[in-house]
Amino acid sequence: MLYALTAPGGPWLAVALTNGVAIAAAAAASVAYFRSAIWIGPNSPLVTERGFFFGRITQFDKADVESILLAEVYTSDGSETRPQLVLLGADNKRLLRMRGQYWTQKDMDTVTAEFSVPVFSIPGAVSTGELREDYPHALYIMERHPVFVALIAIGGTAATAAILMGALALIQVVRA
Repeated sequence: MLYALTAPGGPWLAVALTNGVAIAAAAAASVAYFRSAIWIGPNSPLVTERGFFFGRITQFDKADVESILLAEVYTSDGSETRPQLVLLGADNKRLLRMRGQYWTQKDMDTVTAEFSVPVFSIPGAVSTGELREDYPHALYIMERHPVFVALIAIGGTAATAAILMGALALIQVVRA
């Protein structure tokens, strides 16, 4: 629809470029999601994870795991819960985190069975805020500092809008 609105003399090129960038970002996210993996071999001393963002591969020794944290965490809308598993090392350092959005309960049970360490289960369901207060070491940095993340998102949106408006202005100058 936007093409039809912008084609007769409008900034159709900017709309087409924005559409292309959005499609490329969605395709990259899909590939990253399906490439995420965790490898725990029965005869291997290592745990290997290929993460979602940029396919970064991390490894740690199975012997580094000192405890497992299990929790049922409310989704952002609070209507349901999803399981989470966190492998913790020395000083409660997060070694691995599995969230119910990406991993099944069976996957988490398989990982738990690979370790002979204490398993701590948080009683009842908790919100991300409660998890942040009681177990901040179990969360990623973006979840520990949500206000900072919101400021980055607002700044990124403003910068993107400024770039697009500049591109549109440049297109208008070139066409004139």
